[in-house]
Amino acid sequence: MIGKLFRRRTSLLLLAAIGAVIVLLLMGLASGFWAVLILLTVWAVLSAATGPIRQAYLNERIPSAQRATVLSSDNVLASGGGVVFQPTLGKAADVWGYGPSYLVGAVVQLLALPFFLLAGRASSEVQDDEQVIAEHNETLVVSR
Repeated sequence: MIGKLFRRRTSLLLLAAIGAVIVLLLMGLASGFWAVLILLTVWAVLSAATGPIRQAYLNERIPSAQRATVLSSDNVLASGGGVVFQPTLGKAADVWGYGPSYLVGAVVQLLALPFFLLAGRASSEVQDDEQVIAEHNETLVVSR
């Protein structure tokens, strides 16, 4: 069903990242516990839903001989990002409170959006190349 709405995985990943930024902003601005809890649930569902899509995208783009190394490096970088940003967000929560720390988290998430745009552009170029090759192969088969 989702595949029919989005031609490329990167479009869905970009939309989910934008959704995460919006949810984090709303969490930072919300004043009630239950509102934040509901928004936190939405944010967790977005993260859980995009995990397999992101993994499939990476598996599709990386040659099998290099896949284990690249995926391992991806996990190390993700863990390293958590090591750097989570204490920073914790300190922001200690100094300014939870609301502003969610706003800082939204800004950090916002920094990822250009990378999704670049991935979408690269994915589009690869699909265009694959389409040209497929059309060329079809003309070869027809002309024989």
